[in-house]
Amino acid sequence: MPIHNKIDFDIVIATRNRQSVLPLSLPLMLSQSRLPRRFIIVDASENHSEVRRVIEAAFRDANTSVELHIFRSEAGTCYQRNVGLTHVQSPVVFFPDDDVLWFPETAEAMMRIYDRDTEGVIGCVAPAVSPTHPPGVFDTIAAPYQLELRDRVAAKIWVVDNAIEQKLFPDPIHPGGRWMSMWGAKTAPKWLDEEDAELCGPVSGYRMSFRTDLIRKLGGFDERLGRYGMFEDKDVSIGALNEHMNVCAKRASIFHYRQPDQRVDGAEFGMMAILNRTYVVCKHAPPGSMVRRTVSRYLYYKIFRYLLQAYTRYGRERLLGAFYGLSKAQQLIDAPIEELSDRFTKLRNDFVEHAPAMSK
Repeated sequence: MPIHNKIDFDIVIATRNRQSVLPLSLPLMLSQSRLPRRFIIVDASENHSEVRRVIEAAFRDANTSVELHIFRSEAGTCYQRNVGLTHVQSPVVFFPDDDVLWFPETAEAMMRIYDRDTEGVIGCVAPAVSPTHPPGVFDTIAAPYQLELRDRVAAKIWVVDNAIEQKLFPDPIHPGGRWMSMWGAKTAPKWLDEEDAELCGPVSGYRMSFRTDLIRKLGGFDERLGRYGMFEDKDVSIGALNEHMNVCAKRASIFHYRQPDQRVDGAEFGMMAILNRTYVVCKHAPPGSMVRRTVSRYLYYKIFRYLLQAYTRYGRERLLGAFYGLSKAQQLIDAPIEELSDRFTKLRNDFVEHAPAMSK
């Protein structure tokens, strides 16, 4: 179906010390048949001038008229994205990770959903995820790093793990096909099938795009979740799902070329896997709800999984952090929504005082 009134979109990327992968990801975004109005990059790198040179070189090579805006900021996924959001001017905003590789026509396939949604019922559109990178990406340049073993085998393990979790220990943050039973049933627009698209649940961060007015109404990204901001993507995409609908555009395809860096230590990761998850779920569901009861059950399953992986020092530190989170999680599960943020902030601050002992 031809579309005559096309909506503008902006891209916001939060980056830090990714000089090696930006020359791969940026050209693919800049070679799309449909380009953003503004490209906003918020950088927290230790060598900002080098990152700026890499970005500007990519734009010169692309010979594009897209507006480029580069800002330097303090580090923090949520904080950097919020900085970028303040400079967005288009009705739609994409938040791709800096290590995501777009296939051709990804932007067009996603934006067609917004274009056809004349009633404004769709608030978030995500691309499909490819198990392989776009053809030709590494033909002329060596891969700057090898994907970690966990990323190479994750897809195979996920099939088994997901089946077990979905049946016995569903996770409201990753509800899979059960998202409607968790977050409410939706009726898809009749034209969605024509675009080879479908309704979906919460969306991972590297796949996010939103109507700008919606993401601003939601308050942007919750900086209480910490510098790494684990589950900040689920927070905003569940918020979008509660307000409107989320859609996966299957004609759009991306590959997540995850850079193998460790953003936090084991104890903090374990704590966030419990407390951040609980906080995000409880933000969007009232006390006593099925969703809060479900996440409470899932936390014990998560601890069991971490027990099985406690044979390394990192695994033991992560388990200690998770135990801390579990010991405090009920305070969030019982909290009225209006008291939730203050309770969560206090628990995270208390964790900082205990964290040094966990790493000994």
